[in-house]
Amino acid sequence: MFNIKNILLPTDLSKLSLSAAEYAVDIAIQYDAAIHLLHVLEKTPPILTIRTLEMSQEKIIKLIEEEARKSLENTVGVIRGNKNVKINPVLRRGLDYEEIVEYAKNEKIDLIVIATHGRTGILHTLLGSVAEKVVRYAKAPVLVIAPQNGE
Repeated sequence: MFNIKNILLPTDLSKLSLSAAEYAVDIAIQYDAAIHLLHVLEKTPPILTIRTLEMSQEKIIKLIEEEARKSLENTVGVIRGNKNVKINPVLRRGLDYEEIVEYAKNEKIDLIVIATHGRTGILHTLLGSVAEKVVRYAKAPVLVIAPQNGE
């Protein structure tokens, strides 16, 4: 018997990456579990952004982080809707799949629910994608969700 209390839902905040959210919410309700909504930022912003805006790297990083936190909070509301489910928004900086795997390990995640693809919209048949790397390296079970037609 499964005892699922902590579900990790990684997202790049795109509509495609959130196609897995409905599954995570349904499982969370069924098992009275908490969802950890994880968004991973790149370690450093693209150099083009820094040169275009003529701002310091520190200011760019802070601005990107503030925007990501706002988007993450908005996403929590969208995912929760009118359902009574606990969602913990988490923002990390690093290499996406490594941060996902590390977070799952450190927070004793029972299940990772992840979409097959996100912002790029390209289905790599999992090869080389974040989802594939999470499946390969995570110790927790991983439920991989493909977007439905029209998403």
